[in-house]
Amino acid sequence: MASGVLRWAKILSGCSFLLLLIAVMSAGSALDDAEPYLDPAQFNEVFVEAGGSSTVDLSDDRYYLALRISEDGEDAPVDIRLVDSEGGDCPWEEPGALSIDRQTSPDSPIYQTVRLYLPGDSGTYTLHNDANEGGVWIVDDYAAQSEMLASPFVLLMMVGCCLGIPFGVVALVLAIVGWTKKGEPEVEAVAQTPIMTTEEIYREYNRVSSDDGEVPGPFMDSSRPVSEEPVEEPAEIEEAESYWKDWDNG
Repeated sequence: MASGVLRWAKILSGCSFLLLLIAVMSAGSALDDAEPYLDPAQFNEVFVEAGGSSTVDLSDDRYYLALRISEDGEDAPVDIRLVDSEGGDCPWEEPGALSIDRQTSPDSPIYQTVRLYLPGDSGTYTLHNDANEGGVWIVDDYAAQSEMLASPFVLLMMVGCCLGIPFGVVALVLAIVGWTKKGEPEVEAVAQTPIMTTEEIYREYNRVSSDDGEVPGPFMDSSRPVSEEPVEEPAEIEEAESYWKDWDNG
């Protein structure tokens, strides 16, 4: 069992290494292909300056990011409101771990995600920028991600990372289990006594028995020849038949 576990650990570790190697080799081209899609101007739905407002049409089957420029790496202020035609706030969430800061080039400003909007209904919304300075972008990130995944290098990098890392973790766990079981002695169950038939058990019992007379066995000895001669009837049977014949004759 230990050898089988270690064999699978080697196979998965080899697959993990190959997938991560593909991801590393395609990372450079993938970043170059993805760089244009990080620019808010590419998939921007609306841009509002500080103290202003503007309407925008949003769809309920997409998600949108609100981006601001971060100065000197500091957190950008939120100070925005996105309301529907009835004055209700558009559903939103705080940016997650995947909402990283964007920068299209080393000299370009850093765009920071301040809010993630998930419209409940398609329609016209109004974006209010209540900040004293700095504009805000509403970006269709769903469309940006779809275009980005169309690049084969981006797809290779994502597949290599998403599969290579889990394969490596599983291979490590299997290797630890295999090394642990390799040091344990293997126990093999071997039958020491053959299984006896009923006739053999009976003969063995008679052999160890201390009876005076030998008890005839219930099994026929196949080694002896079978006699085909007719069996003679006892004299008592003949006398009985003679008696009944005399009685019938009167």
